[in-house]
Amino acid sequence: MWADLINRDKVHRALWCALYMAVTLLLQNTVFAHIALFGVHAMFVPAVVVAVGVFEGGTWGAVFGLIAGYFCAMGYPGTGMLFAVLFAVIGFGAGMLADYLINNSLLPFLVTCLAAFLLTAFCQMFRLWIFHGASFWRLLAVALGQSVFSLPLAVPYYYISRAFHRRRALR
Repeated sequence: MWADLINRDKVHRALWCALYMAVTLLLQNTVFAHIALFGVHAMFVPAVVVAVGVFEGGTWGAVFGLIAGYFCAMGYPGTGMLFAVLFAVIGFGAGMLADYLINNSLLPFLVTCLAAFLLTAFCQMFRLWIFHGASFWRLLAVALGQSVFSLPLAVPYYYISRAFHRRRALR
């Protein structure tokens, strides 16, 4: 009787998203936290949020972004709930763009990821720039470096999300 009330597709999708998030945050906080290019570390969690938004829709992207942002903020002290709110907006926005404006091919996905990386970097630098008087141009150089360094890491997430979406659609 209870089994008839459970939507197995949604449970399967939620479990996939939880595993996807766990692996991504593990990679972000352990492996890529120790790899720097010109003193800049990659921040590729927004790419995963964009991927979920593009392939699963705005609602799933927003929920995934909210939860991923909350857990991501634990690795970045002083950010508070910035990532949770920001990633929820990014996930919802990516889903809406995919539904109404862009197609699901690689190039529009990468452009959307680049926009998400730049928005995330700007939000990270805003507090340092306004409240701590850091040099805008130095912060901008770091933000651009972080965004460019993170962009190639978005490509595998595109293919993983697309494969899961297609596999689920074939059922």
